[in-house]
Amino acid sequence: MKLEKYQIKPYLSKSHEKPDGSFPLILVIRRARMRKHISLNASSTPEQWNYDYQAYEVDKRRKDLHPDREKLNSWLSMVKNRVNDILKGYEDSKTDWTLTMFEQEFLNRSKHTGVEGFFNIVIDKLTKAGSIGNATCYARTLDMLKMFDADFSRKVFQDIDFKYVSRFDDYLKIDRGCKGNTVSYYMRALRALLNRAIREGEASEVGYPFGKHGYSVSGQSQETQKRYLPSQYIEALKTAEIDSPALQWTRNLFLFSYYCQGMAIVDMAYLTDKNILLFENGRFICYRRHKTESKKAKIIQIKITDNIQFLLTWFKKNTKLVDDYLLPVITKKGYDGQQLYDHIRDRNRKFNKHLKTLGNDLKFEGIRLSSYQARHSYAMRLKNSGISEDVISEALGHKDLSTTKTYLDSFASEVIAKANEVL
Repeated sequence: MKLEKYQIKPYLSKSHEKPDGSFPLILVIRRARMRKHISLNASSTPEQWNYDYQAYEVDKRRKDLHPDREKLNSWLSMVKNRVNDILKGYEDSKTDWTLTMFEQEFLNRSKHTGVEGFFNIVIDKLTKAGSIGNATCYARTLDMLKMFDADFSRKVFQDIDFKYVSRFDDYLKIDRGCKGNTVSYYMRALRALLNRAIREGEASEVGYPFGKHGYSVSGQSQETQKRYLPSQYIEALKTAEIDSPALQWTRNLFLFSYYCQGMAIVDMAYLTDKNILLFENGRFICYRRHKTESKKAKIIQIKITDNIQFLLTWFKKNTKLVDDYLLPVITKKGYDGQQLYDHIRDRNRKFNKHLKTLGNDLKFEGIRLSSYQARHSYAMRLKNSGISEDVISEALGHKDLSTTKTYLDSFASEVIAKANEVL
């Protein structure tokens, strides 16, 4: 393997020029048409530097020689030896290294910028972006990995290979007693982190523990029990006489989710007047799913039917709405970040507690009524109305059809607009 080229030179940028007219020295390392600049603890003026030898000028016939040129050149010789040793080590071990890996080894920062460090960087970014749920998932996975591996803080990405992931799987199942879906929860987070590290050049694909011939995350997931309501139970929910204000709120929030293509409570929580847009063929609720991290996720558009408008009007007249929220899920002003995330989770727990009571009152045999069933019931109603799997997946906002299949037993054909007419 041919050794990649590198260069040491002053960083001639006006923004980095020092008061004495010198510029910081940098090591430029190149790899696969990419480069990384690593700052060295020295500086030089253009006149003091010999670009051919990548060292301080020593020709006494030249003016403005650096007073410490001999000492600094001796130090630069050690820097070059270190660079060559690292690159040769990669060559000898046939390591498919990255620029970040080189920087970590050159600067002895593996503990600071290793797997745990990258976990914390991602968690911090997600938290600042308001993706508290995803940040919490990564944080829980990091905590579990640190319980599994006492030396995890010293691990670099090369250490997270198939054997390591398999041992983590054994720990979760044997030592922690985790079931399939819980194991899948942690493994999906670890896989997502590794994928992100590879995309950002922090890790190499060599030794990647997942994929076609690696650890199978999908193989850990247990089949999701079909939690849709029979059509007679949906009709009972629509027509039941309910005296309790709390259960009225609960029933109507469930029906709103059902009519709005199985919208999740976290998405309902954030709906405001700004989510209602007017198009030529009517008024629509437009939103992106909070479960999807990417802001490039497709916007879901739901036409406001008579049923949806009835519920919006009911909530406005019969509940206390804060700010410009459309629904009484968020009930406190001024919350954001973790505080808002915890508030919505608390409201969801209360919602499901009331749904259980409501299901018992309506004598729903063999079913524990929960918020998930609005989404599953919507999907099943589409299936029974002859809707294709592609359209159902689109309506639910799924990224791929495999997720949709956890909701349904089989598929037919038709269009989503026609199916919504029978809701």
